[in-house]
Amino acid sequence: MMTSLKFENFRGFTDLTISPLERINLIAGANNTGKTGILEGLYLLLANDFNQVLQLPSVFRSSVSGQPNQHSQDDFPTFWQSLFYDKQTAILAKVSGKPDSGVGSAFQLSTAPNNSIQILYEGLGVDPSGRSGPHIRITGQHPGAGHPSSAFQIGPGGVGPAGRNPFASPFIVLSTRLEQPTRDADLYNQVTLLEGGEERLLDLLRQVDPRLQKLRYAKAPGTQVPLVYAHFGLKNALSMTQTGQGFSKLFSLFCQMLVSKAKVLLIDEVENGLYYESLPEIWKGIATLAASEDIQVFATTHSRECIVAAHDALSKMPAYDFALHRLQRVKGRIEAVTHDQQMLEVAIKSGMEVR
Repeated sequence: MMTSLKFENFRGFTDLTISPLERINLIAGANNTGKTGILEGLYLLLANDFNQVLQLPSVFRSSVSGQPNQHSQDDFPTFWQSLFYDKQTAILAKVSGKPDSGVGSAFQLSTAPNNSIQILYEGLGVDPSGRSGPHIRITGQHPGAGHPSSAFQIGPGGVGPAGRNPFASPFIVLSTRLEQPTRDADLYNQVTLLEGGEERLLDLLRQVDPRLQKLRYAKAPGTQVPLVYAHFGLKNALSMTQTGQGFSKLFSLFCQMLVSKAKVLLIDEVENGLYYESLPEIWKGIATLAASEDIQVFATTHSRECIVAAHDALSKMPAYDFALHRLQRVKGRIEAVTHDQQMLEVAIKSGMEVR
């Protein structure tokens, strides 16, 4: 797992360090302090495919194209040039971490300075075929003994010259938009192929809505594509498209966590569409899957209820693997204050502002 993040000249951050990171990381702060920017930085840090990079303008925000996961030529001057502080070539992120025994992944990052990662934005460029786009250069020392230094570029010409980003890792993004119902149906189909997968998913969702009896992947008469249907004890099953936004959001999230083999989960405005009284059970489900599937979670929130619910849920887990990182402006700069279990206990009991 990552243990610290450092952003220099990225979004509104001149020099921001977030440390220590835990398995569950909740990012809070006032409007326009950079909460979503943290997720965008992590997205770039983990990405290895240029088409994936091009989708970033529409992943967490409204893009010029107006369509999720689609990019427009206008995204280059409106998004990419504003992504870096004062439009300068800048270090996006340095990450350091400690090895997890028995896990051979890009997150076995040494704490040694020469094993940090640097991602630099080099402005817009044009490749030999005439395509324009953001040029991003990643340099670093591949973790582990015996690995040589690597230097490569993700840009319009593809990935090269050294091949894949050794620090890239599969990740999940849950934005404020709901997933396509057909994609969720395909995910659920994959869950049912896992040993005990369907039972695990039902147990998680029943914590949110105890009325849930079973789920079925089916193509209803008169429809063109198969969807997931939920039985709540009513005469007819409900299509997942007709359940509440919060329930659909959690269904999609839990399915992805079970089947994706991702190492990182990025959630923007995690409380959106979720009833506040259900938040402790929701956080319990997220934390349980994060631990069992070895996923590190980064989520943003505006809600005090969400923070308190996460704290309460993690306090009841075998390990309190949770940190709240509050972004705040100090003399014109954005800084992060990290609250551990003891600090959060005091803040919540005394009514201190932690959003």
